[in-house]
Amino acid sequence: MLGCDCCCLSSFIYLVGLLTIAKKKIKGNKPLELQEKNFKKDVVYLYQFPGTPTASSMSPFCIKIEAFCRLHGIKIERRNTFAGRGSNNLLPFIELNGVQHSDSQLIIRRLTQIFTLKNYLDDHIAAIGHAVDRLIDNHTFNLMLLAKVPVIDKFVGAIAASNGVPSFLVPIAAILGGKYMGKKMGGRAAISVGKFKEPEYKELLRNDFTQLQTILGKKKFLLGEEPTLVDCTALGQFGAANAIPSARFYVHDLIDSSEFAPLKEYIKRVESRLFGNEFCDKK
Repeated sequence: MLGCDCCCLSSFIYLVGLLTIAKKKIKGNKPLELQEKNFKKDVVYLYQFPGTPTASSMSPFCIKIEAFCRLHGIKIERRNTFAGRGSNNLLPFIELNGVQHSDSQLIIRRLTQIFTLKNYLDDHIAAIGHAVDRLIDNHTFNLMLLAKVPVIDKFVGAIAASNGVPSFLVPIAAILGGKYMGKKMGGRAAISVGKFKEPEYKELLRNDFTQLQTILGKKKFLLGEEPTLVDCTALGQFGAANAIPSARFYVHDLIDSSEFAPLKEYIKRVESRLFGNEFCDKK
């Protein structure tokens, strides 16, 4: 019964994906193989962590890449994967015109060069945009990770359930994947931000939200009346954090509060502008 065997094997992709990096380290690096052999010219093939019915991906950096492509009218096709990895052993990576590019920062730089894009109006705004971009993708991102750790099993379970894993295996994937990812994410984030007590982490995250809302002010987007690269970054982080409504954590408490209502409306505005009604995981 080949069909049943394939179904059972696919159910364990989630566990296999978690072990991919370790396996590569044991076996050693192999030459990169192009995934999309019959590629279309100037189409970006985005290899990313799968999403949910309410988000294109659970990874903020995958969302960021798609948002950037949409911002500039670049054709893009999603390729959901758990086991796939780029040259840096991470996701996302892209393939464009038969060439593979890894790491979200470098991917955006390459796309900017290849398509001759202008990400900001002038050099001064570009410098501010870069500084805010790094704040969001580093400091804010790691504080969000620390806040997410207590409910990471719910995120893993939701991904599994929305991607065809049989219901009886979802709790197993959630427990094992949540335990692995929680330890890995929490340790990495604590090293990046610093080791503090939970109330202090929350204080720092609230301050980041306050600063972002202050930068936004009365503008439609962070740096003006039209979206730029830094808005793609913001959508990635906030969109991924809010992708599973049932897995509530401190970020939800902040973004749903009246204090940060302008910030929440801003995120909705970016999502609507760049994705329309397509901010979901298309099958």
